[in-house]
Amino acid sequence: MWTLLIFIVFFVVVVLLVIKIDSLSKAHKRMVMEYKLRDQESSHIQQLTYELAEESCQILLQQLLHDKINSRLPASEVFCIETLCQAIPMICKELAQKQQSLPQALKKYCKRNLAVEYSELEAFINRHGRLIQGWQKNSLAGYLQLCQSGVMLVKEQSYKEIGKTPRPLSEPV
Repeated sequence: MWTLLIFIVFFVVVVLLVIKIDSLSKAHKRMVMEYKLRDQESSHIQQLTYELAEESCQILLQQLLHDKINSRLPASEVFCIETLCQAIPMICKELAQKQQSLPQALKKYCKRNLAVEYSELEAFINRHGRLIQGWQKNSLAGYLQLCQSGVMLVKEQSYKEIGKTPRPLSEPV
């Protein structure tokens, strides 16, 4: 009698374990599918972000090319802004993939592209107060703001130069 009761209890426990394992298996399959879907979405969003970073880079460089011809800013500062804009795609990848800080990503860019030193860029950013806010955000959005502010600085300086008209020498001051 006891053996039959033990056998029935054992059988019920085994059936319950099989049911639980089956439900866990279904939950696992569902979670794997959700993970794959989110991973695909994440990859797609990451690719779109890289494409937008590249487009932002090209747009800002075109604006800069247009305005730097008549700029009053020293050529070295215009070159710093150009370098910052050229770095947008690489900075985007570094911030997204490696979870680095903005200064670390920019240092890495400067090491790869020996055109300008990181300390030069940092000094340039600190020299112009309007650039500091974007730099301090330590994010891709802040970096894009920094680059846009730099391009606007060149644009404003070029329009100031163009807007000045020399007075004829015969007119009194």
